[in-house]
Amino acid sequence: MIPAARPSAAARSLVDYWNESRLHVASAKSSSVRPAPGIVSWRAALEDVLKVGYGIQAQPRFVAGAWQQVRWRTTPSAGAIYPFEVIATVLGEGSYLWDIDQGRLLPYGALRLTEDDLAAAGLVARPGHRVEALLTFVARPWLSMKKYHLRGYAYSHLDVGHTATNLALYTAALGHHPVLHLRFSHPFLAERLRLDGLCREPLAVLSFASSGPGADSPAVAPEPDAFSRPVGLELPREQEAAAWESLQGFLSFDGPLETPCTPAAAPLLAEPEEVPDSAVLRLPDGRPPLSAAEWRSAILARRSAKGFRKESLSAIQVGELLGALRGEGCAADCFPEGAAQLGMRLVARNVDGLAGVFAYSAREHALQRIDGEAGDPLPACMRQGLAGDAAALLIVHAPLCRLVDRHGWSAFAELQLHAAELGQRLHLAAACLSPLGMTCVGGFDGEECAALARLEPGEETLYVILLGIPDNTVFKHDRLSVAFSHGHTATLED
Repeated sequence: MIPAARPSAAARSLVDYWNESRLHVASAKSSSVRPAPGIVSWRAALEDVLKVGYGIQAQPRFVAGAWQQVRWRTTPSAGAIYPFEVIATVLGEGSYLWDIDQGRLLPYGALRLTEDDLAAAGLVARPGHRVEALLTFVARPWLSMKKYHLRGYAYSHLDVGHTATNLALYTAALGHHPVLHLRFSHPFLAERLRLDGLCREPLAVLSFASSGPGADSPAVAPEPDAFSRPVGLELPREQEAAAWESLQGFLSFDGPLETPCTPAAAPLLAEPEEVPDSAVLRLPDGRPPLSAAEWRSAILARRSAKGFRKESLSAIQVGELLGALRGEGCAADCFPEGAAQLGMRLVARNVDGLAGVFAYSAREHALQRIDGEAGDPLPACMRQGLAGDAAALLIVHAPLCRLVDRHGWSAFAELQLHAAELGQRLHLAAACLSPLGMTCVGGFDGEECAALARLEPGEETLYVILLGIPDNTVFKHDRLSVAFSHGHTATLED
């Protein structure tokens, strides 16, 4: 028998390399997947989805003869301010502050939350579900108020609504069942998260639950930074404290909230009242529901148009976009009729086959003609130039004052967040309908909007959305210090 030749040193090195580079499932980490006991912790899963749903993306671009690194966040914001912070909590484990620049959850010095604390805070879960983790959206109004003054407080609600919707849609596509909580004890949660004295308000909570009470999950090895010194929130200065004082009387801490309902989804829009002798135009159907991978691509591809070309849209594009609003919204603890108080008007200025003002019916996926003439949108949008170039406008409206008289702070906050949910769903739909572009506008004249959209008395504009073919050569002009504030200089807004 001839002895086998010994492998060469090079061959042994390759075998050693191959053995060392083998993958083992025990060391697997999350990649936007559902947590499983002992495999993927809730902390890792939340960090992973936050990178997609509320993270920073970067892309090199060749501009003016040189390469530039362009960075953007996956959610829009008034003036790119983002006046809020996100705190992730794993029940029984601890809380973490989302550092968007590092893309990491850092240990946060809050009191540990338990199931009893959730009950004390009034955070209601779905029947038969047990809450495992939370994302709390903490508004810091000053960041927006120093540019937009009192309107900055409403913009905080809109910004939180966009981000909460983004994360809820993506985690739902991954197989979770998130619930949006707006009716909870804000003082109790603020105390547990150590927000007292920091000029901050917990506006919304997104909870993630498992089915059934079940047993406690096995302990998971802590992340390397879990033993780091807990980080804290930036302390307010004199100007921020003064701005916070100006909000006293209509913060969530200052009045009773509506009792939370059992979490449920509701239609995104109210149905318009029929107008006698009005023409009804059926719209082309929207696209089928997106898969998890398609949601991720849409979220990462989303942009706000900085300007529009003087080109027309088609009725097909409008129909596919509005098709994103035909279903139900995120499961929330609000009264089911709350979201369905929102109506939508389309002002078609440069849309093939459409001209004038229309009310949109999500149930019928049709437009009801209100007026055959579309007016000038510039006064309604504070004379922002991009509004004059938009092919169409969507105006989100509701009887805000009447509902606030009836339901107080709950109605104000819920309508703002529901309006932002509409905006985010449309943003993600637009990302799938290139070259269709859109941008949301918070700086508007309510009376001019009512006239432009032919709103009934008592209906208030909550959000304005511009549609068109984006012009990527337009420069963004809204970096100045003050914009669309009462008695202050007006500049362009994102």
